Amino acid sequence: MSKKNLIYVDEKSGIPLFGVDFLGIIDRGTNIIEIKPITICNLKCKYCFVSAGDYETNFIVDIDYLLKNIQELVKIKGAHDLEVHIAPYGEALLHPHIFELIKKVKDIKGIEIVSMQSNGILLSEDIIKKLEDSNLTRINISVNTFNRNLAEKLCGCSYYNIENMLKNIELLLESSINVLLAPVWFPGKNDKDIEDIIKYVIAFRQKGYSDKKIQLGIQKYLVYKTGRKLKNVRPKSWDYFYRQLSKLEKKYSIKLKLGPKDFGIHRRARIKMPVFQKGHKINVKIISKGRWNWEAIGKIDENSGIKVLFKRPLTFSENLIGKIYNVLIIKANYRDNIITSLLSI
Repeated sequence: MSKKNLIYVDEKSGIPLFGVDFLGIIDRGTNIIEIKPITICNLKCKYCFVSAGDYETNFIVDIDYLLKNIQELVKIKGAHDLEVHIAPYGEALLHPHIFELIKKVKDIKGIEIVSMQSNGILLSEDIIKKLEDSNLTRINISVNTFNRNLAEKLCGCSYYNIENMLKNIELLLESSINVLLAPVWFPGKNDKDIEDIIKYVIAFRQKGYSDKKIQLGIQKYLVYKTGRKLKNVRPKSWDYFYRQLSKLEKKYSIKLKLGPKDFGIHRRARIKMPVFQKGHKINVKIISKGRWNWEAIGKIDENSGIKVLFKRPLTFSENLIGKIYNVLIIKANYRDNIITSLLSI
């Protein structure tokens, strides 16, 4: 990837870290602070709901800029019982300063847990040791099957080393890091594989590993307009998904329906963001290009960003940067503090 297709987000960039779904910090009004420090991914999973790995422009967030904003958010929420969850639209282990970020986040007073999502491909004995030394609490690994051929098809890669993945999971279990296996259930595609993963987790628990040391969080397959879709796999309703989980819970005597209480999630104060409704028109300053040629990042105020989509055939141009435009609010998700708008010139 050329440097012109990579944007480094620091304080000087002027890009706010709140308000944009793929970048910075997501505050859902709970004790979980979700951060997205990178958009680069080493896979192009055929089911990825955000199409990671294909972006025309990628972003890396400066850790000092992130830490400053996290510390401000901790002041708002209260310095106790907090978790920072690293969940990028990409692969966290590709961030050049990921270990330093984890360590410095864990050193912030009030942050008890630092967790991260990963596809697990880049894990190794050395990486696991560095994660352990950085005081990572838990890693969520998105492994969907133990079948190499199916894994390669799902992940869109030519070689998926299942044996290496299983070896690294065992190394993690011998470390101070807790493990959560987070497979996505594709109805009719990996039904047997989901049961294989359940039996795998049960086998470790029978060896004495606690349900905190190795957790299982089965995810429902979701389809979004901007994401990739698996051929011949139709998403089921939430009712169907939970009915199937209930059947598996009875069959294997294991808890599979996890909720906020299982992760200690509770309500907390949230950062104040400008309040708009869908259909409102507001003025925003274009501050950066986005991931795609039809996307930009706008700025509402010093703390608040906004994703700006272009009404096609309009595409991003460097001439737009620094200019103020009247945009239409098409999505105002205040549960996540995410705002999306449309620009037509």
